[in-house]
Amino acid sequence: MATVIERTEPAGGDQDESRHWLPSRVVHSGGPPEADPRRQIPVLGFREYWYPLVGAATVSRRKPRMIKLLGDELCVFRGAHGVAAVSNYCPHRGTRLSLGDCHYAGTVTCPYHGFTYDERGECVAALPEGPASRMPGKIRVRRYPTTTIKGIVFVWMGDGEPTAPEKDLPPELFDDSMVLHDTVIWKANWRPALENFQDAHAPYVHRNSIAWGTKRIQKRSFSGARPIIHGGGVPLTYYADGKRDNAPYQEYFPGVNGYWPKHRWRLLWTPLFGGLKRPHTGGRAQPYHADPEWANGPHMPGMQRIDFGGQMYTRWCVPIDERTTREYYFLARRPKTEWERLRFWASYPIVFRWWQYRNFGLQDDRVLSDTLYDHHEHFSEYDIETIGWRTLAILSAAYGGRHDRIPSAVVEKFNRRALARQRASERGE
Repeated sequence: MATVIERTEPAGGDQDESRHWLPSRVVHSGGPPEADPRRQIPVLGFREYWYPLVGAATVSRRKPRMIKLLGDELCVFRGAHGVAAVSNYCPHRGTRLSLGDCHYAGTVTCPYHGFTYDERGECVAALPEGPASRMPGKIRVRRYPTTTIKGIVFVWMGDGEPTAPEKDLPPELFDDSMVLHDTVIWKANWRPALENFQDAHAPYVHRNSIAWGTKRIQKRSFSGARPIIHGGGVPLTYYADGKRDNAPYQEYFPGVNGYWPKHRWRLLWTPLFGGLKRPHTGGRAQPYHADPEWANGPHMPGMQRIDFGGQMYTRWCVPIDERTTREYYFLARRPKTEWERLRFWASYPIVFRWWQYRNFGLQDDRVLSDTLYDHHEHFSEYDIETIGWRTLAILSAAYGGRHDRIPSAVVEKFNRRALARQRASERGE
């Protein structure tokens, strides 16, 4: 079910203005808990979307497996036409189907009474009752539509008719990109997990990760940037303004009467390594995708995208339950030769699966697992990407649970305001 937001009519009864409703605030800076705008974003995610489910190669032909998404337990097995997903509970007596077996190709059999279901969710046999049993054709288990793209199984979690996968999934899944993927579990709800954006946390939390321990600690600045909604994405107008490019490596903080970083030892080896080619460091690499919807920034229903120029990184936060998130990582490149493809494939387990997704990413998880998401907040200018995401998410929840149901006039109104504020910031107003 989509989260429904009670919309307050504007003063004076301006009906045209009410049709172009925007949330009055997205930061919980005070007031009672029920006034927290974060409550308007579904705790278990937006259901009317495709979600990554599992790598197709990991699904056995002999045994089903249980995968939990958005609070639902799914039984995943190999159907007659690819990987299939059905509700994990047998409609006969409620036993978990994932504890059963795949005795016959394209089916899964309940471990209790031997009721057997095909990829459509139809009961096709009740083994202990014999071929004359009346149960086949009489009961069925809920089916979740699936599609497999580049070896990744995606599942439709909604109650409505599935959209075309090309509408909701990253475009590199449909072009000539080579896409590698991995998953990691975070002990946090998907909302704070996703809001772990390109803000000021990274140079601090990740300063001693393997990936960044070889680099100078970043000096980040994108003052005045504003989020702009493009379809299901909400990138910032820019991710670097260059204002801190020439800041000294150690800066003095009078409030603590000390310098940060506290030491300069890292400078002994950082000249041996290249700089970080990320959008917020001021790099000017050719974008991976020309379409701004799929550029840097948050994207519905729960993605963070980072365009490195030569490769595209996606971190997709998929809710498991209210306290746990499955992080799906996709990394896309366009190798020009077979040697480049081989090198990408060979380096992936160490450089990305271990260094990036575990050593680096789990540093965020350790912080977020002890972070309150129902506490009062006081944002800085570096939290602007989170403001953009929350606005898009709250609007999507208010208008039927999908970004493409937000009236175009509402999007235009938000974008006009954002650009006007950016111009005012540039003028120093």
